[in-house]
Amino acid sequence: MPPLAKLEAELRPIARDRIATGQLPRETPARLWAGRGTGQLCALCDKPIQRNEVEYDVERHIDEGVQMFPFHVDCESVWQLECARGDFLVKRP
Repeated sequence: MPPLAKLEAELRPIARDRIATGQLPRETPARLWAGRGTGQLCALCDKPIQRNEVEYDVERHIDEGVQMFPFHVDCESVWQLECARGDFLVKRP
């Protein structure tokens, strides 16, 4: 399996679960920023986004504030794919 396909296969179930539990948004972002990695942990794979990597910051408006989700490029793509599928089951605590 090519490395990208393997990464996608590993991350898609995580994305589905985090969307279903509300840890990740299920809607398209209000804004999406891209820039140099800042060392923050990726919202999907939980690994740091290094300075030599591109970081996507997804913005979501909640109540009176804004919540940011940092992603690696590939992780953001997997999250977007899962959002587009829309067949996840919402899990209640």
